[in-house]
Amino acid sequence: MVQPDSTEEFKRVVETALLAASAPLAVSELRRLFEEDPGAEVVRAVLLELVSDWQGRGVELVQTARGWRFQTRLEYQVYLDRLKQERPPQYSRAGLET
Repeated sequence: MVQPDSTEEFKRVVETALLAASAPLAVSELRRLFEEDPGAEVVRAVLLELVSDWQGRGVELVQTARGWRFQTRLEYQVYLDRLKQERPPQYSRAGLET
């Protein structure tokens, strides 16, 4: 494992992990990304920078009870709902007869 050599690279590693994660990641989990533990304060500072970096986009970085995650902004939900294909349920002939 290679340790990032700049703050920007460190931030990219954290950002990539959060974007790839299927569940929120706690600060303790993010600290394990690196060979040398950067400490909780450094990770929190990077997270706050990422929150700022993602301002004004359709996706935001938020802290939940279980950790940090990227999510779509609420105001764009109306557009995302259009991607859902809702079809009326199809019943079999036997199901309709009962």
